[in-house]
Amino acid sequence: MSVLCLPYNWERRIVPFMRKTLPAIFLLLVGVALVFLLTSRVPMAGSEFFPLAKNNSWKHLVVFSGGDYIYYMTEKVIDDNMSLADEKSYVVMEEYEPLTTTAPEAKSTVAYFRKGGFWHRYPWLDYDGTKVWDTKLGTGSEQVLPSPYNGVATWKIGFNTNAWSADGKQEMNGSAQASIDPEVVRVPAGIFAHCLRVETMSVNGFVDQHRRNKSYNLRHVEWYAKGVGLVLALSDEGEGTPIKSRTELVQYTVNE
Repeated sequence: MSVLCLPYNWERRIVPFMRKTLPAIFLLLVGVALVFLLTSRVPMAGSEFFPLAKNNSWKHLVVFSGGDYIYYMTEKVIDDNMSLADEKSYVVMEEYEPLTTTAPEAKSTVAYFRKGGFWHRYPWLDYDGTKVWDTKLGTGSEQVLPSPYNGVATWKIGFNTNAWSADGKQEMNGSAQASIDPEVVRVPAGIFAHCLRVETMSVNGFVDQHRRNKSYNLRHVEWYAKGVGLVLALSDEGEGTPIKSRTELVQYTVNE
């Protein structure tokens, strides 16, 4: 059996050596950790994910109902002088260009304003090419996403309208959550990292043609890229159900 023999006075030799090298090793490890943190930072505190300014525009490809309805949706900021809820608002004209015979050609006008740390969407507007006015077809606005983003956020949503249902009433209530998605998003307009993921779960109530109360669930998930806006959106009726619509960014022009 072999016996390990240590040099004479080994303790006096090793202790000074360790005292000299341990601080250096510690500083090296701290430096590596700082480099890792700095290189892996994601846009969080103070980041804006929906740049609204006059003449900014986005073009999305929308596939709805499994491909029965396919169209381009082009949104352009046409006015930044309107006031809603005592806040500066940005009026956005939305045009729908059908790519299938079943998809209708349509236009709509909405406005966005910032209040209470969120972008709000007001959908009750109309535009005739020269002026914008409030149709008064509904009440309330929808909180869309935090502005600026300062960490994981949750909020309630809901509004009422008399624009579509038979008895002049439709309601939507739900909740939403926003957080940074670690996965990259790939769409025709490019590859986007550290997107803001906004998931909304809502219960939508209406009265059918026989004046019976009906309701359905809808889940809507949107991804916004910093300094770009909406890059991807998916909708379904809940976890495990077929996708009802897919919206992908095709091109954009943004002047922040």
